Amino acid sequence: MTIVEILDKSLNKITEIKNLYPLNENGMILRYSKELSDYGKCTFRIKSNDPIFTQFGDITEPHVYNVRIKRDGTTVWQGAIVDNSERTKSYIEVIAYQYLYYLDKALIKRSSNNPATNEADGLYRIFNSGTMSSAISTIITEVVAGFGANHPLASLTAGTIENPDYPAGFTDGTSALTGAWSFSSAVALQYDFHTVFYALRSFGIYTYSDFEVDSTLHFNFKKFLGNKLTNVTFQYGTRGNIVDYNAPRLGRRMVNDLWGIATDSLGKIYHIEQTDSVSMNTYGKLEDANAYADVKDNNFLRTRINNDLRYTKTPDDAPLNLLLNEKGYPLGQYDIGDIVSVVIKDNVIDINSRRRVVGITVNVHNTGRELTTVQTNKPRDEDLVA
Repeated sequence: MTIVEILDKSLNKITEIKNLYPLNENGMILRYSKELSDYGKCTFRIKSNDPIFTQFGDITEPHVYNVRIKRDGTTVWQGAIVDNSERTKSYIEVIAYQYLYYLDKALIKRSSNNPATNEADGLYRIFNSGTMSSAISTIITEVVAGFGANHPLASLTAGTIENPDYPAGFTDGTSALTGAWSFSSAVALQYDFHTVFYALRSFGIYTYSDFEVDSTLHFNFKKFLGNKLTNVTFQYGTRGNIVDYNAPRLGRRMVNDLWGIATDSLGKIYHIEQTDSVSMNTYGKLEDANAYADVKDNNFLRTRINNDLRYTKTPDDAPLNLLLNEKGYPLGQYDIGDIVSVVIKDNVIDINSRRRVVGITVNVHNTGRELTTVQTNKPRDEDLVA
């Protein structure tokens, strides 16, 4: 059974919404989503004359109240109310986002000297010393201090902050860098008027790490967020739990010879080429070039190219989407970031592989039935190791 609760700023329960108003003519009354290292969304409607407004007041006010969704007693989604996108004589539509949303509404503190003038002009933030984990902890402390006492994330704290390792191919200009990440003059990241979310996401991209704000308002940054499940298999067939699926092969976006272009703050231009020889031998050469405005040196440019190439070198590197019904595992037995097994044997389509859950969307019908869409990506080989 799915329950929608309204919480106050201290995350204390105010009430349950017992009579959700339909979102459409099909009888869907609730939709919520989750994304890996991003913020999901929740949408529902309440009757405008629902007695809860008489009892508790205007408890759908944006940036004041929170939403928690429980399924059979387990919290499966939580976030802050951001919009009342419709308020009519019949219903009030409530839209809430998971808490990472607020880190996308906060600019990073610009406390570093301008690299061109060496003056503290409030334009730049440069990370060029210390570990990445210490930088992240500092960012979280700074952003909370700037929020103010009445902000929805005023009580946000750093939770589990793991220090990632250098990705393969990182150098200090002459020697390879391995082991735990440490910023230096040779390994620096620079931001100006970027959001905190943007900076944290770039940290994750460069180190293949994941992050979240959990339901207790702790910010977590981990080398791998989720579990490598061996007992969860989504299967298509007579006795399977997949209702439908979409397993595209996107050859049009394929690239196996990629040039990256970037420029640093002093105007120096960098060019790096990365190729995938296996793909080139199988499909022939498919070239492209990308410009990266946020990349300032060869190390980070190489990492970005490798990350992009990983998802474009074959037609089968595309996302695989699964539509599940009640026969599927309930959310809570698997979650965002988990690695699961997918088995589809349907005429010419033959898939039996490990996949990583990167997106989940749940639609709840007024009968209580659920339809869940699970988006999966091909995991990194390193993440398949137990």
